Amino acid sequence: MSRLLIKNGLLIDPVSGERRGDLLLSGSRIVRAGGRISPPAGCREFDASGLWVFPGFVDLHVHAREPGAEAAETLASAAAAAAAGGVTSALLMPNTSPPMDSPALLREYVSRTAGLPANLYFSAAATTGRAGRSPSRLAALKKAGAAAFTDDGSAIPPRLLPGLIRSAAALGTPLLNHSEDFSRTGQGVINEGPASRRLGVPGIPPAAELNAVLADLLAASSAGPLHLQHLSLASSVAALWAAKACGWKVTGETCPHYFTLSDADIRKDDASFKMKPPLRSPADRDAVLAAVLDGTIDAVATDHAPHEAALKARGLARAPFGIIGLETLAPLCVTVLVRANGLPKKRLAALTSLNPARLLGLERKGRLAAGFDADVAVLDPSSARRVPAAFVSRSSNSPFVGRKLTGWPVLTVLAGKTVFSSR
Repeated sequence: MSRLLIKNGLLIDPVSGERRGDLLLSGSRIVRAGGRISPPAGCREFDASGLWVFPGFVDLHVHAREPGAEAAETLASAAAAAAAGGVTSALLMPNTSPPMDSPALLREYVSRTAGLPANLYFSAAATTGRAGRSPSRLAALKKAGAAAFTDDGSAIPPRLLPGLIRSAAALGTPLLNHSEDFSRTGQGVINEGPASRRLGVPGIPPAAELNAVLADLLAASSAGPLHLQHLSLASSVAALWAAKACGWKVTGETCPHYFTLSDADIRKDDASFKMKPPLRSPADRDAVLAAVLDGTIDAVATDHAPHEAALKARGLARAPFGIIGLETLAPLCVTVLVRANGLPKKRLAALTSLNPARLLGLERKGRLAAGFDADVAVLDPSSARRVPAAFVSRSSNSPFVGRKLTGWPVLTVLAGKTVFSSR
């Protein structure tokens, strides 16, 4: 049985907090965390002096593009990008081609994840074909391996949402929703406001998100648990806060770009800044950041959405929506949340590890404690470097290229095995 001793690190557990010490991994489990540990015979050692040791990150929102768009990403390249970013578990979205709405298709792709450098979990389409006309066969999809249900990229229609919430809850499987009123989105490509007018492109009004968020929360108020994806507005996070205050079983995520960038950062016709929902106003950015800091937001996810360079080169009006994010998740969170805004590292571990693990029912993930899975991300909090133009991902559509960040992963361990090391 392989053993790894991570020595002299700052261990960051989302429940017990921070402590300096050692972490002993044996096989696929953590056997001891904290204090000074004498290495067992034949144990590999990694000196984490000056480094932060987190539970492996769990990303609730990743597009691996397989099947259908393998030129942009594959299961293997997505897993490699995840490992390079300290992400040991990722939930894949079902907007593939064909969509992940068939138990047979799901079983086939679940089988393809064996041996990859990250745990890849599949969400299945909540409605057949992600078309919003009829519910998918949720029970059969869960039996085939679905870890969650969503129509991400499309919104579950209000008439179907309460029934789907109840059905998913009965199966003990989370339902995630992309909250968007497409009748309000129209042909919009970035946020409706000064940037869209300056660049001469159609805008997406805030109401396209807020209207849907309010409807989704009302459905959840009586039907049961619901998770809202990639929230980007001050009004959306305020509505989430109010729903929680009422005791409704709702959770929400945002992405690093929504608390780091705004539409004011879109200086030219550059589709690296085009995603959905779009970057919002500086005031929205600040409100989303505040919601992360005060606990309104439950999880930070990437919405990793790779696209071929030729497609993104078409410009804001014609390029597809989406940016990559797996490899910049950790340094953006460390730089913006911890360093610039004082988020306790314990809270960062909850946002990126424990909370998403709990949402997915991954009971042995998300902590640095004996008996938990030996999934670990070790970050360097002091070394600053710029986001490179080339990534482990097959795609490079990131608005953060060239930005100086700290907190880059130096070691990623999955089930006790090193799957990424920069040293």
